[in-house]
Amino acid sequence: MKPDRQVCFSVLLCMLRNVTRTYVITGGTDGIGAALARTLFRRGDKAVVVGTNPKKGEQLVAEAAATPGSAAFVKADLSLVANTRRTVDKLAEEYTAIDGVVLCARFMRSRRSVTAEGFEDNFALFYLSRLLFSYGLRGRLEKSDRPVIVNVAGPGHDTPVAWD
Repeated sequence: MKPDRQVCFSVLLCMLRNVTRTYVITGGTDGIGAALARTLFRRGDKAVVVGTNPKKGEQLVAEAAATPGSAAFVKADLSLVANTRRTVDKLAEEYTAIDGVVLCARFMRSRRSVTAEGFEDNFALFYLSRLLFSYGLRGRLEKSDRPVIVNVAGPGHDTPVAWD
């Protein structure tokens, strides 16, 4: 069997830098978040994927098993502040250093929806969860040589939100 050049190159890069970096990705089971997770674990890093779909999360963990890196899945509904805080606390407890946080979680609603905590749903997910992740993991990010927070956003929904 002929070795995959991309995998060999990824392993070599990991050996040369001799460091595995840890990245937390919210919304990591779909779209840009999932693609980024795959890129990270294929190059030898650890992707900690936060999402609501356990099947998709476990699929990424299984894919990572055949690569130089690794993946972990954390199930969380980040539209609830209490869940976001619990998730941030769990990550801070489990990882002594985090090299990057990539905030991809989004789910655009076209009708006004209020969470059980009384926040408008889009506001809770797009703003509050990102604020809590950024500040809540700050201590772990500061333990990295070159920490980064990436806030991934997209255009708003093309249908106006029915606020009433």
